[in-house]
Amino acid sequence: MEPEDREPGLGSRLRAAGRPSIGLAFIAVGVIIAVVAIAVGGGVPGGDGDGGSSSGNAEGSVEECRTVDRRFTVRRSARVTVSFTDRRPISATARGTATAVLPDGSGEITVTATASRGATLAARASVPKTASATAPARGRGRACAFGQTPAEAAAKARAGALARARRMAERRAGPIAAAQAKELATARAREDAERRARERVDRAARERAPELEAEAQRAADRSAQAEADRRAANG
Repeated sequence: MEPEDREPGLGSRLRAAGRPSIGLAFIAVGVIIAVVAIAVGGGVPGGDGDGGSSSGNAEGSVEECRTVDRRFTVRRSARVTVSFTDRRPISATARGTATAVLPDGSGEITVTATASRGATLAARASVPKTASATAPARGRGRACAFGQTPAEAAAKARAGALARARRMAERRAGPIAAAQAKELATARAREDAERRARERVDRAARERAPELEAEAQRAADRSAQAEADRRAANG
């Protein structure tokens, strides 16, 4: 006896009808997730051809990095004050003549004498001088910056890298330029100080010479008179 066919129940019919609908629902959800992921922006970082790199953030700005290697001329100034003292001996010689009468009235004695007077003149001059010098050096710097566009970010990064490269060059060449500037300022100041000191000594010598000559003349006259009196007294 063969088994009798039965009509499927209501539960079996509902399960069979629901299987295709569930599959389509899962596919639709997957498509929606993919679209949302693309809209959020899963971008891939890239470069602009000169070694820079870019990346995005939640605000939509990009980051660029740049490296600069350049030669700079570094300038430094120095201010010094140099003092110099010039000393010069000066002298004056005079001749004096005196006459003394002999005690017995038989005649007189004339005596000539010389005398010298000397002095050392000194003059000091202090001269300030400022001089500048340059020295070359290479500097290398790297910097990264954010911008609303790659061009803006690249410009900021390049400026930062240039500033760092310049600071490196200044550290290297700054002491050399400063030493050269100081040496140059010192040489110029010394030359001017010596010249001014000599000029002051010359002026002092011209002012002191007449006084010195007068002192020598008075001394020569006194010496001649004293010698004439002595000879007359002994004569």
